[in-house]
Amino acid sequence: MRLIDVIAMLDIETRFDAKKKVPRTTKVLKEFYGPALTEKEYAILSHCWGVEKEGEQEVLFEDMKQLLTVSDKERKEIRRRTGYMKIIDTCRQAQKDGLEWVWIDTCCINKESSSELSEAINSMYKWYGNAELCYVYLHDTIGDSWTNRGESKAIPKWFSRGWTLQELIAPRVVRFFGQKWQWIGEKAGLADALSEITGIPDKVLKEGLQKALSSADDLERPSVAQIMSWAADRATTREEDRAYSLLGLLGVHMPMLYGEGKNAFRRLQLEIIRTSNDQSIFAWGWERESGWSNSILADDPSCFWDCDEVVAMDPEWFTSELSIHGMPDDELSKCTQEQLRTFTVTNDGIQIWLPTANFGLYTEVTLACLHPHSEYLITICLVICGSTCCRIFGYIARPEDRKKEFKEHFLPYKETKYPSAFTFELQDQTLSHDGFVLDHVIPDAIEVKDGSVTLSTDNDFAAVAYVRREDDTRFLVLLSYCGGRRSASPLLNFEQDLGYLRSRTFEGLFNSNHKPRYDDPHLMQHIHFRQSIEGVRVVYRVPFDSSLRCTVTIDIAKCAGCCTPGERLTYYLVETPRMPGLMWNCLLHKLPQTRDMPLSLMESELRPGDYGRVPQGGDKFRPEGNIIEFAAGVGLDPIEDGIRSIHSPELGTPESKASIHLNALGDLIRHRLDLYDGTSWSIPANQEVVSLLHALSSRLSGRLLVTRVIRCSDRCRSPRLYSTTRRGEFDMNAWQTLDTPTPLCSVMMPLIWRQIDLDQGLMTMLLKIIDNFFVLVGWVDRLDEPKQLTESVTVETAIEFFVDMFGGGDIRYFIGEIVFFRELPRIMGMENYTELDAGMDKGRYPARDISGSREVTVIAHVQRISALVAFLEEIDDQTFGLQLSPEFDVQVGSKNAGWMTMWKSGSGWRSAPFAAQILEVTATAYDEWEPAWPYRTTRPIPLLIDASLRSQDSKFDRCEFLSEVEQIKKWCEMLIRSNDDHERRALVEDTVGKILLACWRGVASEIVGVLREVVDRYVNDEAVDQQPQDRARRLHKIQWVFKAALEEISDDGLNPLRRIFDDAVHRVSKHQLLLTERAELASQSNEARHTLK
Repeated sequence: MRLIDVIAMLDIETRFDAKKKVPRTTKVLKEFYGPALTEKEYAILSHCWGVEKEGEQEVLFEDMKQLLTVSDKERKEIRRRTGYMKIIDTCRQAQKDGLEWVWIDTCCINKESSSELSEAINSMYKWYGNAELCYVYLHDTIGDSWTNRGESKAIPKWFSRGWTLQELIAPRVVRFFGQKWQWIGEKAGLADALSEITGIPDKVLKEGLQKALSSADDLERPSVAQIMSWAADRATTREEDRAYSLLGLLGVHMPMLYGEGKNAFRRLQLEIIRTSNDQSIFAWGWERESGWSNSILADDPSCFWDCDEVVAMDPEWFTSELSIHGMPDDELSKCTQEQLRTFTVTNDGIQIWLPTANFGLYTEVTLACLHPHSEYLITICLVICGSTCCRIFGYIARPEDRKKEFKEHFLPYKETKYPSAFTFELQDQTLSHDGFVLDHVIPDAIEVKDGSVTLSTDNDFAAVAYVRREDDTRFLVLLSYCGGRRSASPLLNFEQDLGYLRSRTFEGLFNSNHKPRYDDPHLMQHIHFRQSIEGVRVVYRVPFDSSLRCTVTIDIAKCAGCCTPGERLTYYLVETPRMPGLMWNCLLHKLPQTRDMPLSLMESELRPGDYGRVPQGGDKFRPEGNIIEFAAGVGLDPIEDGIRSIHSPELGTPESKASIHLNALGDLIRHRLDLYDGTSWSIPANQEVVSLLHALSSRLSGRLLVTRVIRCSDRCRSPRLYSTTRRGEFDMNAWQTLDTPTPLCSVMMPLIWRQIDLDQGLMTMLLKIIDNFFVLVGWVDRLDEPKQLTESVTVETAIEFFVDMFGGGDIRYFIGEIVFFRELPRIMGMENYTELDAGMDKGRYPARDISGSREVTVIAHVQRISALVAFLEEIDDQTFGLQLSPEFDVQVGSKNAGWMTMWKSGSGWRSAPFAAQILEVTATAYDEWEPAWPYRTTRPIPLLIDASLRSQDSKFDRCEFLSEVEQIKKWCEMLIRSNDDHERRALVEDTVGKILLACWRGVASEIVGVLREVVDRYVNDEAVDQQPQDRARRLHKIQWVFKAALEEISDDGLNPLRRIFDDAVHRVSKHQLLLTERAELASQSNEARHTLK
């Protein structure tokens, strides 16, 4: 260690001032090692290095070494430096304090020697700790206002520097001085103010770090993560110093490698792992709301900003907490104490045993650390997909019943190089034609700039919201970027919370093809709007020449129903910013096409704007007309705004040719086309043409459009090539003559012209619903529908089918067995139903005379009532954990293992189409009695069903039901007669919606009637061996659990049965909407033809 001789330094300065000669043999800097150093009492300076740009300059080792040998001019320059005055003032203060030696980092370390620098950095914490006094010089502070807690104050720069952290903690005595070396105070006396500024516990400041680390109180022992958090807001000039400045605090040593960047902090963490079993080192970012990392190690100390109170746990404490939180003893016994205490660094990752829960795409691991103000242990969430492993921050929906078990993991610490940011370019220009505008972006930190959204490792998710204000139709486009993967998908906007939206986005992210190649298809996703024959369609693909951006095309598509939610297209979106959504399909036909641009070789003369088809398996484009014919209908002037010609060198000149190579798909033959004096003719890329294409989307659905034509002189010719297996040589004797002056055309399909494909699986399910309903109402022999499905359906299987669909089997303990579907044939007034009668239990379901009833409520047998009442009497805390003690505070956030069984009964089938309706009706029926707080929850219930369906006073109206059945029959007859695909899809959805609505009214009426009787008997029957208040409280606890399950249901608009049911509730017929739209299109077409005439 090299120290400054205080007496010699001050003597030299005195001689300089008196202009006296200084002996050149005078030594200011002296080195001490071992016992000689131990005997020395010295002061040490902590300060901020001067900034040369601000006129501040330090005195370095070489300057001090040559101070007596340089010229007078050079010496005066050194003595004028601010750093020199710090040295003199430090020596003067040390002399006042009776110390003869001083250490100052600027001039006591030879930074030209890498070995000396490395030794100094590894020893610095010890040097500060051994100092008698540490002087903190605050160059930017005059008074002590920063020490007054609660006041608005400017914090000195010293508190923001990385190296000063250890310089504050390590010394026993730290004295603070202002700009003119005026006394401010000592560390012990300023501990409260220092703790408020730095986040360091005052006990560490008063008693020292080593004493705190050896504390018997686990909560007072600083963890690795907590120590890291003290440096979270501090900065250093060199990036590597953010790691090197923490070596002493964390008790590790490692060589200095300046130039390694943030890898220094990664090396620091690995060194800590090799010497410590503190798992809090992995807890960084546990409170972050978004972002991802493909390394288990942090990039820098700022990642630990949320770990200021994280406490590390020893194995015994950890296993005890795991047992308290429900991990079975047999699972705890699988992991030995050695496995809990050790984790090692391997070439495949950090090998460690952790409690693990797998759910969906996610792997949740529990760390041996906690936050003292949280009732749960800290967990981190991983996504392992193939060779990719990413750590996901922020809220992820976790199932309450997830099972934890000890598993061995190899956590990645070698960060894979992915771009830190990715840009989504939104092509949403056509949305305005359907009345949609950009509404807002979630979260607030993300914004749309110039039509683009940029995501990063910190902000990995965005939801772009669009709205049509005239009918308040809303949808979201979810964007995500994580671990080199990116995705874009639509979602209907029902005000879901941010965590749910992000979880949904990540599901699509890791389930999709995330690294498209040039020859990959686009991914198209579609969501049908409710009460409409429209839907939003999103198409995206990363351009093959860029990994930092992708284009997301958004438009509104017409769809009659039964639509597929997503598919991979064989089309390629062409980069045309002013005319979005043009797609080129190289697999649509076998025409020779260019490799580098969407051009096809044609045999007939075409014009830009021609539309038509290529027959399936055909090789010729067959034009049907030109879009200019319809231009007048939307105000497009075909003369002024029409097609224009463009000459380009790439098309050749009269004197020189331009060669274009063509591939004929389906064989190995290639062609070369020589162009002379070529001219390109294209449809204008303006808003008027976009409007025209949009207006023709229904009429020209599925057609192709000629967007560009290249005309050339008669000298255009095409020699044929040999097979590519013969090196692709030209056969100059096989020149082809071209019969058309327009051989090259761009044949595109506008995205808005592409119809949404039929979802065959959905269609099959909907037809199955119709077929089962046929059987229940006895229509099998009355209609001419082919009996492909109905032949295998019996009455019993049909009853079972509908009971399962409405969730009757999942919560039968609370509502009994639904009998509406068994009573349905009798509601229809059917006399001869021997098959049903043979399969029924006459004791439980007696026949009822309903023929003369205007209002019929399906009444359950008295045994059903008795069974439900008996169940309410038998239910106990151990089985369903109702916790009937008065101290129990009813809150959804207080779920525990005790009543998890009941929670599962209410929420295990919440993805079913009628989950929300059944849960709300059941919960409301059990909520007849209202005991006082704390048994009464005030949490709002989400309005997931129509108000008319929530009324308990509504009864089943047989006449209304029979009227709806007649409408169903009418639609079915139309369905059988129709050969129009769109019309059939609309009729199927309308029919199923009406069936579901009619059945729901019957089921809801039955549940309400039964549970009213059950509740009344349970509360008032003197035979029930329970206090009345306890009975009412129990009923309320049951309804609360069902309402809590109801709150967990989020309607994202993707469930087709919910959508179809909702349309029926609002009396929306997609078939009628389809007919209305067709009538409007026919009227517009007649007007356009009249205008042309």
